[in-house]
Amino acid sequence: MINLIALLCLFPTIFFSILNLIDHRYVLSAINFSNSICSFTVLLLQYYGKHNIAKATLLTSNSVFFFAGALLYKNGGEYFLLCTLIVSMLMYDNRKIHIVLCITVAFLILLLYLLPDILPLSQQVPRSRSVFNIINALAFMVVAVNFFLDIIYKNMKKIEQQRLNLESMNRDKEKIFSIIAHDIKSPFANLEALVFMFRNQMLDSTASQEYIQQIYQQITQQNQALDDLLQWGSSSMQGMNTKASPQLIKPMIQQIIKVFNENTQSKQLKININIPNNTQIIANRDHTIIILRNLISNAIKFSYVNGNINIYTSMDETYTHIHIQDEGIGINPSKSAALFNEIQQKSFGTEDEPGSGVGLVLCKDLIERNKGVVNIQSTPNKGSVFTVGLPSCPSHKPQTNVEVPTCC
Repeated sequence: MINLIALLCLFPTIFFSILNLIDHRYVLSAINFSNSICSFTVLLLQYYGKHNIAKATLLTSNSVFFFAGALLYKNGGEYFLLCTLIVSMLMYDNRKIHIVLCITVAFLILLLYLLPDILPLSQQVPRSRSVFNIINALAFMVVAVNFFLDIIYKNMKKIEQQRLNLESMNRDKEKIFSIIAHDIKSPFANLEALVFMFRNQMLDSTASQEYIQQIYQQITQQNQALDDLLQWGSSSMQGMNTKASPQLIKPMIQQIIKVFNENTQSKQLKININIPNNTQIIANRDHTIIILRNLISNAIKFSYVNGNINIYTSMDETYTHIHIQDEGIGINPSKSAALFNEIQQKSFGTEDEPGSGVGLVLCKDLIERNKGVVNIQSTPNKGSVFTVGLPSCPSHKPQTNVEVPTCC
C-alpha cells in the first residue's frame, strides 16, 4: 500500500511541477517537485526494508506539502490532508497515533479557513484545477478504503481456512493418540506378558516356537504402524517438499514383497506381478514405497488363505496406474468412499491381523503431494482393486492394449 501511494504521488506531482513551472507558479512547482523527491525517497526506503521510516516520511511530507499548496494557492489540498489522515489510520493500529494525527489534520484545515489569503487571486490556481484535485482526493479515499477492505477480507478468509485446518489437524491428532493408546499400547502389553513367561520359563519348547512367531508378527505389525504414524506426522508439516524423479515400479514392488514373505507364506498367498521392467513414474521414491507398502500390506491382510494378489499397470495420457487386486473380504461401497478421507477404526484381516487405521489416509496425502490420483473398486466377499495413478515418465507412451484382470 505504501508503494502504491508513493507511486500515485510521484508521477502526478512531477506532471504538476512542470505545468506550474510553465504557468510561472514557481513556488507551487517547487512544492510539487519536493513532494516527488519525497515519494521517490519512500520507494527507496521500502526497497531497503525500512518500512517504518518510509511510512513516517510519506505521511509527514504529504501533510506538509499539501498544506503548503492549499495555504498559498487554494488548490484543494485540504482534501488531500483528509486522504493522509485516512491512510495513516489504515497504516497504524495505535489509537494514540490516530488521535494525534486527527488533531493535527483538523488544526491544519482550520488554519486554511481562518488565515487570510497570502497570494492574490490572480496567482492562485484556476477553480477547475481545484475541483479536479478535490475529485481525485475523493476517488483516492474510496480506492484506499476498498483496497484495505479487500486485504482485510482476504486475511479473514485465510484465518478462517487456517482455523478449519487447525481443527482438522486437532481431530487427526486426537485420532492418532487414540490409535497409540489402544492399537499400539495393547499389543506391547501382550509382548510384555510373553517375555515375562519366557523369562520365568513358563512355556515348553512347542509353545515357545508358537509364541515366538506371534512376537515376531506383532513386532513387525507395530513397526509398520509406528512408521505410518511418524510418516503421517511429518507429511502434515507445512512446506514439506516433494522431490519427484523417475522411478522404476517393478523393483520397488519386488523389494516390498520380500518384507511380507512371512505373511504371504503363512496365508499361502500367490502374488503375481505383471509389470514391464522399464515402466517408470515421476514421483518421490520414499513416498511411493510407503504408498505401495500400505496397499500391498492391506491386500495381504484382507486376502483369504490360498488366494491370489495381482499387481499390474496400465497407462493413459497423464498417469501410469498401478493396480493391486486381491481376492479377499472386499469393502462395502458405502464405506469405500471414506477410506482415504478419514482415519478408520481398528480393523482386522482374515487371520485377525490388526491395522492402524492411518495407512490409507497417509497414502492419499502422499499421492496428492506427488500429483497423483487414487481409486478403489470392491465387491464384498470377492475382493478389491486399489488403483494408484502417478505421473507417467515422458519417455513412455501410453499402452493401448493392456490386459487388465477383472475383480474376482
